[in-house]
Amino acid sequence: RENRVSHAQLFAGTEGVGKLAMAIAYAQYVNCKNRSETDSCGVCPSCKKYQKLIHPDLHFVFPVVKGEKSKNLVSDDVLPTWFSFLQQNIYGSYSDWFETLEVGNKQGIINVHEIQSLHHKMGLKSFSGGNKVCIIWGMDKMNTEASNKFLKLLEEPPEKTFFLMIAEDVNLLLPTITSRCQITALPPIETHALEGYFTSQNATIAQEWIEKSGGDFAALLKLLVDRNTIDYEKM
Repeated sequence: RENRVSHAQLFAGTEGVGKLAMAIAYAQYVNCKNRSETDSCGVCPSCKKYQKLIHPDLHFVFPVVKGEKSKNLVSDDVLPTWFSFLQQNIYGSYSDWFETLEVGNKQGIINVHEIQSLHHKMGLKSFSGGNKVCIIWGMDKMNTEASNKFLKLLEEPPEKTFFLMIAEDVNLLLPTITSRCQITALPPIETHALEGYFTSQNATIAQEWIEKSGGDFAALLKLLVDRNTIDYEKM
């Protein structure tokens, strides 16, 4: 609101508290042409593109799993799968994402090839003439080589470019990166907010599981669906 937006922001918190959803909403707010004191308008061309995740100045970086034939794999190579994942479970965890990739027990990382590609993309001019936003989901999955290269971007950020980083374990990040970030800690989702998600028909059924979820929305959905207490499609 005061036009003092840090170019490097870190959203931190445990699984299922909405860090990625918050980052996307924040990016939409930053680029909204008619934003209010508290939210984006939701109807301007920029907002509509953000809602569909097709804004040309919105970029994503996330962990990927390289294979024998794809050692230099980067996020852009699996974007269709990523967008499908977001549409189905924007509160999902790292393990949910790796399961979507069907990589077995392998764990994904953000590698140096990813950051090399990011350097190139962020150096280009904005398509819309506004702000470029890169959402990095899984900063705590970025390896040391990639982290050191990414640090250079934070030290000399391109004009009108914002990096919205997301991590569960901030202690795994380089101190030189966190020291350059404005950090926002997202707490577990409050009970009343979780209750408000469900229809009146399902609220009573959901209530007994809400406290067990510990404020983790993704965990709550899994508890309900796994026990066949609620039809996910009708929520």
